Amino acid sequence: MDTSNQLHSALAPKSIAVIGASDRADSRGTALWQNLVRAGFNGKIYPVNPKYRYLGDIACYPSIKAINDKIDLAILAIPHKAIEKTLEEIAEQGTRWVALAPSDASVTSNPSWQAGIVNKAKNLGLRLIGTDCLGIMRPADQLNASYWPELPQVGHVGFATQSGVIGTSLLASQRIKDIGFSTLINTGDEIDVSMSEVVDFLATDKETSVIVLHVEGIRHPREFFSAIREASKRKPVIVLRGGKNLQASQLLASRMGVPAGDDEVFNALLERAGAIRVYGLEEMLSAIEIFCQHRLPRTNRVGIISNGSGFGVLAADSASECNVKLATLTRATTEKLHQIFDNPLPMTNPVDLWADADPRRIKLAVDALNKDENVDAIVVITAPTFAAPLERVCDAIAYATDSSYKPIITVWIGESQTIAAKKRLKDHPITVLKSPESAIRAFSWMARYAQSRRYLAATIATESNPLHIDRKVIRSILGKCQQENTFSLDEVQTKRILACLGLTTASGIWVQSPIEAVNAAHTLGYPVVIKAIAKGVTHKSNVGGVCLDIDNDADVIKACQSIFDNVNKKAPYAELTGLYVQRYIRKPNGREVKIRVHTDSRFGPVISFGAGGHMGDIYCDEACELLPLTEPLAYALIEKPTVSRFLGDFRGMPVANKEALAQVLMRISKLVTEFPLIRDLTIDPLLVDDGGCIALDAHIGISPNLLDKDSIASHLTIAPEPFVDHSWREIKGGFVFLRSVQAQDYEAVRQFLKRLSPQTTYLRLHVSSNDLAREKIVELTNIDYNREVAVVAVDPEEPESIRGVARFKRIAGTSLAEFGVVVEDNWQRRGLASLLMRELIVQAKQMKLKTLIGYVLKGNDGMFALMSALGFARHEDDTLDGAFVTFSLDL
Repeated sequence: MDTSNQLHSALAPKSIAVIGASDRADSRGTALWQNLVRAGFNGKIYPVNPKYRYLGDIACYPSIKAINDKIDLAILAIPHKAIEKTLEEIAEQGTRWVALAPSDASVTSNPSWQAGIVNKAKNLGLRLIGTDCLGIMRPADQLNASYWPELPQVGHVGFATQSGVIGTSLLASQRIKDIGFSTLINTGDEIDVSMSEVVDFLATDKETSVIVLHVEGIRHPREFFSAIREASKRKPVIVLRGGKNLQASQLLASRMGVPAGDDEVFNALLERAGAIRVYGLEEMLSAIEIFCQHRLPRTNRVGIISNGSGFGVLAADSASECNVKLATLTRATTEKLHQIFDNPLPMTNPVDLWADADPRRIKLAVDALNKDENVDAIVVITAPTFAAPLERVCDAIAYATDSSYKPIITVWIGESQTIAAKKRLKDHPITVLKSPESAIRAFSWMARYAQSRRYLAATIATESNPLHIDRKVIRSILGKCQQENTFSLDEVQTKRILACLGLTTASGIWVQSPIEAVNAAHTLGYPVVIKAIAKGVTHKSNVGGVCLDIDNDADVIKACQSIFDNVNKKAPYAELTGLYVQRYIRKPNGREVKIRVHTDSRFGPVISFGAGGHMGDIYCDEACELLPLTEPLAYALIEKPTVSRFLGDFRGMPVANKEALAQVLMRISKLVTEFPLIRDLTIDPLLVDDGGCIALDAHIGISPNLLDKDSIASHLTIAPEPFVDHSWREIKGGFVFLRSVQAQDYEAVRQFLKRLSPQTTYLRLHVSSNDLAREKIVELTNIDYNREVAVVAVDPEEPESIRGVARFKRIAGTSLAEFGVVVEDNWQRRGLASLLMRELIVQAKQMKLKTLIGYVLKGNDGMFALMSALGFARHEDDTLDGAFVTFSLDL
């Protein structure tokens, strides 16, 4: 059974038919065909055009049906009117992959036409690349099925772009002459084959070590995120995208007919997936060059060496702007530098070698920093001087670099110097850039990627209190509001929902007159806050609908009248339904923060954190994350905005309770994950001190969406933990509790694996040792629920103990998933493996997979019997190395 990435036949084809191939000067197919022939493709090529018998000395076919050979890829360079009929002929011939070259843009860019042609292709069993695809290149195969006349050199950069002109501009750049490519593809409008599928291909492609993408519109955000996340575990992913301002975003939206989404949210998505964002062609080229050196720093501490203070200072400034740390040199390093240079001035970072620095001095400085454990990478800046001839300095740096594992970035001031240095250093793992700023920025990308890899591969979520929410009451409140077409919840409804989440709120009473307000104040105790409850008013302070710190009856009456007057004047169309009287909370060590949820036009629910109350008007920066949150992400979100500085030991106040704050974020995340109709939510201010958090004011807005999430929580870009019926399940001799694996199961899974016998370890895991590396166990627990499902069976008598695990992972680019199941020795032969597999089949059907496949070692008779009982087909002729038998189940 073939489980390889299905896009391989399209992007690394062995045979190609060009339909519309021609030698006429103004024909669409002429340049495409000539480039394909000129490149010397090492596969088979077939021109198709009924007007020709031969193109050059190659036989031309009247129709693709006339070709008696397997065709991996058909490229259509024909008018749009002929496409539909040609697709029928392609399907009849047995070809599956079709690339749609640029045609009549006024037609092929029309969403109605695109939908019709995709539906036609789907019915015929075809997949379409494009429309408006300028081509595909595979330099190692001498494949140039594109409109660009020359192939770049062979290398390991995989490049995919939605924009043809971005692709041609890259190919036209002088900087790519020293960059080799594995694959280049223009995905065009992506009416069928998406960028995420191309990323999956590049992630598994052995010829690709760096992935570079240019994206404009994202048709399938969840798949895009999953593909980037999976690829980033293996190799760097660089993403070029514009759209930082409104006008640019509008242009992006018009490009593919999908919303662009907020740029900061897109940044959050890439950061969570582990990709690197760049904003221009020059930045993209710098990123390619830096990652092609295949050296990563441990952290983000840089050492800077320059032959003069001027450029060293500029580099230091850039480090501050790029959140790069200037390494603090060890005492041994500074002493060594003193001995080498006999310099009376303190040797600090940046290291100034003075203008008379010769190659020897530069090499010795590089050697010293290479040996410093506080330095993760070195930037060497060389300005032209009489003492530093370029060739000798290059050789000196190369000699020092060859004995080091650290990334080395060199900066040569002057265009001619940069070009000459690149030529001299091309065989060494040294990046050559033309300015201190670009060097520091490039290092920041390396450091960020190294950090994200460590996060994805080694983050262990700590066990915390389970998030119990009163889902039944929340559903009742939201359902009633939806039935009544009330899409903005009032203060009472909002605080009831927050209380159901387990959050502390300022207690209050809903009243409808000044007299009732006085009585409420007596009940609550002075001082109090009085707020308007008005339909159509979200931000009460903006219309004078809030009065604070009221401490007597007379002022209560005045405040009520003031609120009535203000709302009637400033929001005349609002429906004032009452007043809300609540205790005025005084916390001398309290800090006011804001938590906000909004629904992004492209990426769905987003949670933001920043300063709240009056401080929010001063410190306007907020950090955001896509939902759902994990606990490590919640803590990281707290540390990002400016307000995080005030949560520490600030002006004699004790450190704020960040654990309680993270719990608030997690509970809000769970609420929005469970109920897709929540459009927006704001808690402002949330008062936090060393004792905990209390919500003083809040608002919830809802939409007409479904009240409950669907089976895959499609309202979210990032798939949440799938629903597993948490009831007790009966097996022979007892019960177990089934649930999805979670990031905090690291220790439980580690102990489970340690309890497996050598025989079970070998039969189930196909390895000889159950002492798996930390990173591997994290990979088993911190999973992408969009592509993976793992169900664990928990011991009812020891809830922290896992007794069995079943999992599957979707194979990239396919509708297949590979499964596995393992049960602790003492719990075998009790029906637990069958129970776990049946739940796995349920989950696979919910994900709309077509086939489950697994590889069972010969001699594993128990697993053979289970497969037979569950209806899996056995494939005797499809063994791996003769040791395994493949089983599959069509769903």
